[in-house]
Amino acid sequence: MTHRTSSTPRRPAALLLTFLVSLCGAGAVAAQVPSDAVLRGFEPIGDYALWVGGKPVNAEIYQAESVPAILILSSSLPSPVMLLPRQQSVETVHIMKVAKQKDGTIDLLADAVLEPQGQFKAVGEDVVFTVDGRQVQLKTKPPLLGAKNAAALRAYSPSYGRGAQAYRPNGQQIAALKKAAKPVKVRVFFGSWCPFCKQYLPYLLKVEEQLKGSKVQIEYFGLPRDLKHPEAQRLNVRGVPVGIVYIGGREVGRISGDGWKTPEAALAKIVARG
Repeated sequence: MTHRTSSTPRRPAALLLTFLVSLCGAGAVAAQVPSDAVLRGFEPIGDYALWVGGKPVNAEIYQAESVPAILILSSSLPSPVMLLPRQQSVETVHIMKVAKQKDGTIDLLADAVLEPQGQFKAVGEDVVFTVDGRQVQLKTKPPLLGAKNAAALRAYSPSYGRGAQAYRPNGQQIAALKKAAKPVKVRVFFGSWCPFCKQYLPYLLKVEEQLKGSKVQIEYFGLPRDLKHPEAQRLNVRGVPVGIVYIGGREVGRISGDGWKTPEAALAKIVARG
């Protein structure tokens, strides 16, 4: 991956010819040029909304935590934009050097050229920068609050569905939960802003999917960052995520801490002794 700034202006006709040639040869180039060794594996995220010129616009936003970097694709911007938090830098890259993979992730090709656009700055929880004279903002999406279902979580951020798809619950624990004689309700308090929730809540989404048709019901309740919500205070919820387990309307246990690493096992243990 080459990092340099182009300084030689091109005439409109030359630019058009270059674009047409790149289109004709796109398939061959993609097949011949490998992905960059570092700038690869960008996954879609749902944490931000893109604003350009003070107005919300459609965008696909990806993140590679290993770099770390954020990649923004939008028809409202002249080129894909990359933000590199460690340097607080803003770069653009030619669209033909962005390769979508079969699994939905994105790689930059090894011969991609990053064009510096300056620095970004943090304004509260938002990120502000300029691209080709256009004022751009990445605004943090409002958190999910109140009662939600699994579909709402998946719609809020692709990371929930991606994490659920990758998780493999313990089959024996799932089988045990399916045999529950009494109705079981799990009320999960979470924060869509919480990294721990983003990592482990998808595991429970997969468990819920595999328990469909059983007597186990799972519901989700989003909290603000300060956790100050009447329901959280009433139930003494002091951290997230926490899953309160009820049998016959009576609380019999809570899923918390390391229990989230295998939520089906934690739930099965609580139900067995409840």
